[in-house]
Amino acid sequence: ALTLKKIVEEYKLDNYLEVISNVGDTASKEYQIETALDKMEAAWKGVEFEVVPYKETGTFVIKGVDEIIALLDEHVVMTQAMQFSAYKAPFEERIEKWSDKLSLVYEVIEEWIGVQRQWLSLQSIFQSPDINKQLPAEGKRFASVNKTYRLVMQQVHANPDVLAYCDNPQLLQKLQDGNKMLTTVQKKLSDYLDSKRSTFSRFYFLANEELLQILSQAADPTAVQPHLKKCFENVVRIEFESNGTISAMYSGEKEKVEFC
Repeated sequence: ALTLKKIVEEYKLDNYLEVISNVGDTASKEYQIETALDKMEAAWKGVEFEVVPYKETGTFVIKGVDEIIALLDEHVVMTQAMQFSAYKAPFEERIEKWSDKLSLVYEVIEEWIGVQRQWLSLQSIFQSPDINKQLPAEGKRFASVNKTYRLVMQQVHANPDVLAYCDNPQLLQKLQDGNKMLTTVQKKLSDYLDSKRSTFSRFYFLANEELLQILSQAADPTAVQPHLKKCFENVVRIEFESNGTISAMYSGEKEKVEFC
């Protein structure tokens, strides 16, 4: 049996206390790193995107990514600390792989949120045939990104596991390309609206969304009704004849002024 007496008298291990202490300390630090890696990996089990239907579009959006981002931030900081540890050697390859995975997932989610934000602001606009007629190139760009976005949302709806789905360099590239295309569409759309405002300066009183509501219904002159008050002071309604002619205007006090 191994006893304390044998350790001290026969093996004389008390002469190597410093070495033993250093080995034990190193083993303890390495164990802490291994345990921390195991805990981080375990923490992602069951972490899924909240994927919900969006209006009547037939597709989905992701919600509630703040908690996922917070978990990513925490684990990125912990992993960076491990990379600078003097005791990382036995786990260096595992640490690097985990760090690369977290970075990729972070980038994918950031690009994804950007694409979704722009898609939400543009999808209703490019549903209009009038806008697509006036901006055919931008309509095609949006249609291309829209197709990719819907496919991605369909896939993540079927597999909402964050790490499993986002650990994908090809997905990152698709989202980056989509963001660039939608940014170009937004710029061209802004230029188009500015050209309309320079033609009719009263449109400067309208926000982009309001002006787009009018332009997306160019075939319906009555679409201007909700926005008249902003364009013309105290004009709240105009009267249309059946042939589309404007015959009168009404003030906020319901005063009627006929057009002769």
